[in-house]
Formats: sequence, C-alpha cells, structure tokens
Amino acid sequence: MNEAGLNEARARHFQQRLHDGLGQCLSLAVMQIDQAEAVADADALRRARTLLRDALHELRALIRSVEPPANAAAEPDLPARLNACVRRLNAQQAVPVSCTIEGLSLYVSAPACDILLGATRELLVNACKHGRAVGVDARLSILPHRLSITVTERGNTADAGPHADTWRRPAGPGQGLGLRAARQGLSQIGARLRWRHSVAGGVQARISWVPQ
Repeated sequence: MNEAGLNEARARHFQQRLHDGLGQCLSLAVMQIDQAEAVADADALRRARTLLRDALHELRALIRSVEPPANAAAEPDLPARLNACVRRLNAQQAVPVSCTIEGLSLYVSAPACDILLGATRELLVNACKHGRAVGVDARLSILPHRLSITVTERGNTADAGPHADTWRRPAGPGQGLGLRAARQGLSQIGARLRWRHSVAGGVQARISWVPQ
C-alpha cells in the first residue's frame, strides 16, 4: 500500500473509532438523559453519568493512539471482547443484552477482530436505540474454519413481513454512518452482513466470516 492509501486507511480507522467509541457513548448518554427528564428515572441519570465518564476515557485513549506504543499488542480474544462489550452496554442503557458463545476457539487477527467487534457493537447499539425489543441477544458461533455473529431482538415481532425467515442484504439508502462504515469494514475482510424479519425471533442481523 502506498503512502496515500495508508493515510486513507488510518483516517477511516480513526473515523470508525470516533463513531464506535466517543460517538456512541455520547449518543447513548443523550438517550438516558432524555429518559431521566421524561420520567424522573434516577437509574437513567446514573447510566448517563457512566456514559459520559466512558466518553472521556475513550477521548483520552484516542489522544494516546495518535502515538501508538512501540510494543506489539496482545493477541486479540474475540469472545472475551464481545462479552466485555455486552457488559458495557448493559451498564450504559436499560435494554437487557445477553451474549452466548458457541464452539471452539478460532484465530482472529487484531484488525479483523476490531472490525468484527465494531460491526457487532453497531448492530447491538442500533437494536437498543431504535428497536422496539424488550431484549437483545448476541450469539457468536465458531466452527473450525468460519464464524458467525447473530444479533436478535427479543419481543419485537411487529416487523415480520413478506421476507420473514429469509436472510438478505440490508438496503443501501437510509443507512446511518455507523452501519455503512460497518459494512465497508466487513467487506475488507471478506465478511458478509445479512438480516431478516423473523416471526420467531424478531429482527435479526448476522455477520458471517470465513478467514482467508
């Protein structure tokens, strides 16, 4: 990759980190503040304070990342990071999120791990913010040479329609920055994003990836 291409990749990565970390924390904080003001919800106010502290932490991390440390990063652990992501979401907002890990370990490089986790978090946050679900499930299924991550809204069957139980690509127009960036990142590693409206499980999105 030439210097121009490298700089472009760095800019996209920084933009993605701004959206996935600082941007999502602030967006969720606003949602919790609105909830606290609407119904005098003390728990929502507590979550908003936590989110603002998380946003400051992410801002400091972004500042430090401008000059990355010389030592190599530890090998990524996708299941552990996904579990940590779910725990943070449960502390940040009121919609309960669960996580299930199936299968044996599979090596995932650090860049691929970041892309898969960032796309999954985007799907989870969107389900919590925009859906009508009473809960959200994340399921990481690992097979010897491939993996899938499925995000399912629980208790939301109103959107089931003529495409129920049929996996398809998400429509292009109308997508927000986060989902567009997630799809672009997934395409870089050869991963696919599909979704469906299922009568049995509500709205579902699935990331499928075969390491090359």
